[in-house]
Amino acid sequence: MQHQEESIVLNYTVSYLSLEIEDIKFFKDVSGNHAISFLKAISPDTSYFLYLYKEVGRKYEWTDWLRSKKSKLESFLTDNNVILYSLILRGVPKGFFVLDYRHIPICDLAYFGLFNDVTGRGLGKFMINRVFEEVIKRGDAKTLTVNTNTLDHKSALPLYQKAGFNIYKTEIHKRSASSQLENKEYL
Repeated sequence: MQHQEESIVLNYTVSYLSLEIEDIKFFKDVSGNHAISFLKAISPDTSYFLYLYKEVGRKYEWTDWLRSKKSKLESFLTDNNVILYSLILRGVPKGFFVLDYRHIPICDLAYFGLFNDVTGRGLGKFMINRVFEEVIKRGDAKTLTVNTNTLDHKSALPLYQKAGFNIYKTEIHKRSASSQLENKEYL
């Protein structure tokens, strides 16, 4: 007799937010004395991206790329209009963000997150300031968008709102929990 695992269904709300570039206001209460740098990756390979993605998203049901074909992820990562930045703390990756410029004049903050062991230290504000710097420096986006959901870290939505983003749409979704996919490489 075959044992079938019961699938857990998760209900969650996705919030879509936007911020006009001309309305960007940097966080002022950010300590600059962290041993932090940012590393811009040029066409990163899938294994590096998935390392960051899994470390950040392990507790938050980040599994979409684990359910996708490797070729689709490679295409995303090697697009010249998709840029990955790693937050490096004392020489070690501890977070990342991805800016997606494929639909100018909109830039989508496609991914943004910190490793669990550094959350709650104000690094999110530090990193969002870097997002703003990079988008302003590039100069071709008029609007910055991001989405988050109720499965993400509880501080994600408040951080984006404090940074000036406004919700323009919400949607209710459901998905199967990903416990079996946690260590999955690719289908």
